[in-house]
Amino acid sequence: MRLLAKLTLFVPIFISNNVFSNDTLRIVTFPRDINLYAKIGPSFSQVEIQNPDIPQNLVFKPNPQPLVGFGFSYSWISFSFSFMLPSSDADNIKYGKTKKYDFEAHYTMRRITVDLTLKNYKGFYLDNPDKFIDSWRTRYPYPQAPSLQTVTLAASFAYFFNSDRFSPNAAYTFTKAMRRSGGSWMLGGFFSINGVVSDTSIVPGIIKQYVDPKLDLTGVVFKNVGVSFGYSYLLTIRKKNFISLTLYPGVSYQNVTQWSSIDGSVKKYNTLALRTIYRFSAGRNGDKFYWGTNIYVESTTVKHSKSQLTLNSGHVDFFLGYRIGTTNWKFMKAVDKILHPRFMRFLTGIPPERD
Repeated sequence: MRLLAKLTLFVPIFISNNVFSNDTLRIVTFPRDINLYAKIGPSFSQVEIQNPDIPQNLVFKPNPQPLVGFGFSYSWISFSFSFMLPSSDADNIKYGKTKKYDFEAHYTMRRITVDLTLKNYKGFYLDNPDKFIDSWRTRYPYPQAPSLQTVTLAASFAYFFNSDRFSPNAAYTFTKAMRRSGGSWMLGGFFSINGVVSDTSIVPGIIKQYVDPKLDLTGVVFKNVGVSFGYSYLLTIRKKNFISLTLYPGVSYQNVTQWSSIDGSVKKYNTLALRTIYRFSAGRNGDKFYWGTNIYVESTTVKHSKSQLTLNSGHVDFFLGYRIGTTNWKFMKAVDKILHPRFMRFLTGIPPERD
């Protein structure tokens, strides 16, 4: 996670827009094409616990079951469905079982993106036991927290100030493509409700016998309402290859409720907290085929005494897509009018021209 944050320092911002391409056309549209795509990769909810008294962070992850998805997009609208591949008996022994409900929706228009998340995960394992348990070996099962559960409900939006220099559709939904590098500042807001709970303690006894981060809680629920400000940049390499980075940090008013695992007492308080969205994509966005990887991460923190708990959720996709032309599909004229009403065209753009 720290490496991803460092990557999003946007060194490419200072690279000339003409280093890799001398074309005058920056954003290429495919207004009459329908994009069909397939993707595979894990969707996740990850718990990270930090305490200055221990040398490494505790990182809890769910059983690594990948999702397989299919979908299509046209203009600014997109639909997809996915299913989770079953875990093997060997993986269940090594990592433990995870029960998951996972929903993400990402709506991308010319100037605005909206991200919706609803996740519920139960059953985690300690991803880095070698940092705390000298006798642990990679052939052993990972220490497991079967009752550890996370819940995330979040929504955020972003407005892009310079849609002539950067297209979120080119960076993340691929209904457009960029042939010259460019970026845009972003401004928006968010709200989220997050919970991390366990039957006994968020940090189970099997871990505490080796390291105690002083997070003596059976559960914590934290609600956030805030504003975000960030930057997105897409670097083109030989026109059709690209790398895109987004760093979208935010400050929130946070309401926290904690349940003690020692005496069962309840503590409530309000504070300021950080929430950050990271996005990364890379690949090739051609005129017909497009492929690559797409990463989305939401990171929210809450503090307890000297300890800090960070809840990361998101997905990592490897995708392959193909564009189908609809120039001769007469009924698409009516579809275009519905998708591009006059009062929304400052966001959606104008409908494509058809004969």
